[in-house]
Amino acid sequence: MKSIKMRGVVAAVAGALMFGFGANAMADSTTDIVNALVAKGVLTEEEGALLNKGRTDEAAGQAKALKKASKLKVSDAIDNATIYGDVRVRFEDRQGSGYSNSAVVNNNQTRDRARYKLTAGVKTESGDFYTDLAFAMGANGRSDNATFGKATGSLNDKEALLVKRAMIGYKATDWLTVEAGRMDNPLYTTPMVWDADLTVEGLSEKVKYKLNDQAELFGVAGQWQYKGDRSYIDTPTAVSTVTSELLAFQGGAKYTFNDRTSAKAGLTYSTITHNNAGVNFKPGLSTAAVSANYAVNDVDTIEIPAEINYMATPSVGVRVFGDYVYNTSGSDRFNKAVAATASGTARNAVQAAGNDDTAWMLGIAVGSTKDLKSFEGNKMAKGDWSARIWYQDVGVYSVDQNAVDSDFMDSRVNMKGTTFKAQYNIQDNVLFNFAYGHATRKNNALAAAVGGGNDLALNLKDFDLMQFDLTYKF
Repeated sequence: MKSIKMRGVVAAVAGALMFGFGANAMADSTTDIVNALVAKGVLTEEEGALLNKGRTDEAAGQAKALKKASKLKVSDAIDNATIYGDVRVRFEDRQGSGYSNSAVVNNNQTRDRARYKLTAGVKTESGDFYTDLAFAMGANGRSDNATFGKATGSLNDKEALLVKRAMIGYKATDWLTVEAGRMDNPLYTTPMVWDADLTVEGLSEKVKYKLNDQAELFGVAGQWQYKGDRSYIDTPTAVSTVTSELLAFQGGAKYTFNDRTSAKAGLTYSTITHNNAGVNFKPGLSTAAVSANYAVNDVDTIEIPAEINYMATPSVGVRVFGDYVYNTSGSDRFNKAVAATASGTARNAVQAAGNDDTAWMLGIAVGSTKDLKSFEGNKMAKGDWSARIWYQDVGVYSVDQNAVDSDFMDSRVNMKGTTFKAQYNIQDNVLFNFAYGHATRKNNALAAAVGGGNDLALNLKDFDLMQFDLTYKF
């Protein structure tokens, strides 16, 4: 009778094992059952070992088959790898009026175009190290877009993928990470100062430290190459390369008052060493043709970005945000601009226009969200919506003209205006965006100065931009 009972138990366990081959969780539970039966003396150790061996062999076979079937191979040294990216299709309308040359009082320009953007990358983790490698279109750092039919009219024209990010990071401690290479701008900032598409190259140190459940400190130190490499030639006739570095230092704090309200603010000092163009910045007059000036002499700024987040209802958040910039060397930049302006009449006009070395932004955002933390991080899911509107005023000597947003101020300084943006998530990963902005020249005596990358070929007096975007993220 005992033998018959034993055979029944073994058969039952064997059946459970066979069922377990279809699900790892059930199979692991079956192994535990076998071990328990051996411990209670229902099965002998030999019978238990035989059943467990069958399970082990089967699991190994499944793992081998799965590995063989996989098309993506990852080094054994990599703990985790994530492929990501997005495809965006855009229609935009840009309109502006202003001088095209000194003989024409005012011209109008309209530019309608359909555009697309692709970003594709992979992030990896290995122990305390991590990487981010990404490719995108667009050789201009402030735009990753390509325009339909933009080149010679051939349907076969192709766009090149360029290196967007190539970065190695190291988690030195729980509160300190170090990154090197080409990376996203790690500063807490706004498009008034830094276009969102811009990356930085060099070395960054990032600090994030929680004092308690409510208070968190953060900081960034950046040593980034702005333009050129170091080349020193020790001969009497050779000319060494003058390089420019961008050095940035930021400290800030975030405080969560309760599950409905939080605030965040930062204080940033940044400076650009040397002058990469070899000449001084001069904005030019509003009656001249538009011309790019890349000079970065005397750009030593203090920036204060800030925001307050509040859950108006359990599912709707409101944010008030702003930014303020003061160029501590603005007076020097102004004086050198006056000296660099050639003719006496033009120089007197630049002198009379005065020094405008500050920039500021103030806006409000509202959107659906599941909680305060999601709203702070702009995390949106299917059916969520958001809208934001802001006003900004950018002095001609206040910020780096090479870095400001390329969309809503057309890569210009000496501009002021309002921008509205709205987003609706059709799916978690499919987004529809609408945006509209209107801006005018701030100081009518001076040019709407540009560092390059402008899309309208006018010395702008006023500017309007409308965009419709459809984005698919993967």
